[in-house]
Amino acid sequence: MLLEVRNLNLYYSDKHVLRNISFDLKEGEVLCIVGESGSGKTSILYSIIGLLPENAKLEGSIRFKEQELVSLSEKEYRNIRGRHISIVFQEPSVYLDPLYRVGTQVEEAYMAHFGKEDAKEKALQALQKAGIKEVDRIYNSYPHHLSGGLKQRVCIAIATVCNPQLVLADEPTTALDVSIQSRILKLFRAMKEENRSVILVTHDFGVVAEVADRVIVLKDGMMVEEGDVWSIFDNPKHSYTQELLRAI
Repeated sequence: MLLEVRNLNLYYSDKHVLRNISFDLKEGEVLCIVGESGSGKTSILYSIIGLLPENAKLEGSIRFKEQELVSLSEKEYRNIRGRHISIVFQEPSVYLDPLYRVGTQVEEAYMAHFGKEDAKEKALQALQKAGIKEVDRIYNSYPHHLSGGLKQRVCIAIATVCNPQLVLADEPTTALDVSIQSRILKLFRAMKEENRSVILVTHDFGVVAEVADRVIVLKDGMMVEEGDVWSIFDNPKHSYTQELLRAI
């Protein structure tokens, strides 16, 4: 098993954000976490990758390839982030540094783990695999020169340049038009074909239908339903899941 989450409880000060979350993730599997805004979806991703705020208290277990993550120091986490587990954030304009060219930012993600040798070549390859056609032009561009869809693909290139085994994606298609959304989802399907795993957070069951193997439905920080994508669509058991499906 690639990832095992057991009895995860998360508190932000006195607020109980996640309640007894448990699930597994296999290699080459796409897991979608579905729920309305504020249900705790993003907090699960941040718990896995160790990006919680200072006022957070995390209880339970997160094991990645048999290694416990919850007890890791920040220095230990930096060896894992980007190299073994990476994240695609919801808003690429916030994540990308406006002062540096795209190529520099992709290279930095690679050099943090592998050094300067071959960094440019790997950056160009990552941009190309992320579905960018004019690779040289985008490599030399600044983020503000790019459309929202291109920025998101650059963020995917940054997240995948080190070939991590697990990619976390936080609503990566929000605010993108349908055609660009389809291209982004195609990239996640390609990761699965490379035997990489993806946990994708979304509130959109249309996205789930396109990419998911399994689905977790989250409400108020609690898992109310879990199952393979066919079971969730054809025979949803919880009233909240049924309500979400009716809203499609």
